[in-house]
Amino acid sequence: MSRAKGYNSQLAMAYEQAYGQTPGTPAGYNMPFNQAKIGITQNLIESATIRGRRDKQQPVIGNVDVSGSLVVPLDQVGTGYWLRSMFGNPVTTGASAPYTHVFKVTDSQPSLVLEQQYPDIPAYEKYNGCKINKFSFTYGGDAELVANIDIIGARRTIGSAPFAANLTEVPLVRFNNFQGVVEEGGAQLATVTEATLNVDFGLDNNTYTIGGGGYRTDLPEGVLQVSGTIKAFFSDTVLLNKAINNTKTSLKFKFVNGNHNLQFYMEEVVFEQTSPGIESDKGITINLPFKAFYANGGSGSIIVATLVNNQMSYSAI
Repeated sequence: MSRAKGYNSQLAMAYEQAYGQTPGTPAGYNMPFNQAKIGITQNLIESATIRGRRDKQQPVIGNVDVSGSLVVPLDQVGTGYWLRSMFGNPVTTGASAPYTHVFKVTDSQPSLVLEQQYPDIPAYEKYNGCKINKFSFTYGGDAELVANIDIIGARRTIGSAPFAANLTEVPLVRFNNFQGVVEEGGAQLATVTEATLNVDFGLDNNTYTIGGGGYRTDLPEGVLQVSGTIKAFFSDTVLLNKAINNTKTSLKFKFVNGNHNLQFYMEEVVFEQTSPGIESDKGITINLPFKAFYANGGSGSIIVATLVNNQMSYSAI
């Protein structure tokens, strides 16, 4: 008996042109990933109907919920496809490599086809109408550098053949934790041991309509929120005083590998007040949560993601 094996599985992605519909000639990408756990639930609702006997009646079928999570490498090429999924097409500059791709907040997000492929069986679990609802990563320390992505979608189809006959192989060229930098107010922070970024896209997932077959018919965008935490040696009170005084500053999370880099720039940030506390006889660290916002920053976006690599474009369907 054939059994699906994780190492032989794939995660395929394509951009939809109309929400919830696979393009007629899809350009599919074979994405690097660590985990793909997109799934479907459909409640069986207990029936309260009485029919003159003790036996329970057949349950009622509820709405379909497609949702799940991905763990993907924070790398030099594949990350650009996820950034496009979050922010839409970038502004790309450069006559030759390296090219600079700048992603900013827009009023809409592309919807995706995501397919968890099990060629050993074969079975192909296709999810339509998918959008990224949350994106986060933590760096610092001695671990693999990955991002966590929360997905919301519309419907699932299981087939015996992939939705795209030929997938474009997305190369895996990693960034590593030791290549990370944190800048505050334009200057590098030398005492940070860990930094976390969270982006919540605020999608409206309650879009079930009469006649929609129990599936989501859309995923409208809501207010985008950016937050996170930096953990640093408690060596002075500079950042703590900025939190106490609600002083606006900027943060940049950056990864550099030669002339390639990835950065997330938040031009307007405030820290939350906190206390370092004393937990042991060892050196003391302080956690400083922050929230980003947009008021009048010159970048025109609550967050700006910039990727510099050898990829010529991320805008093609």
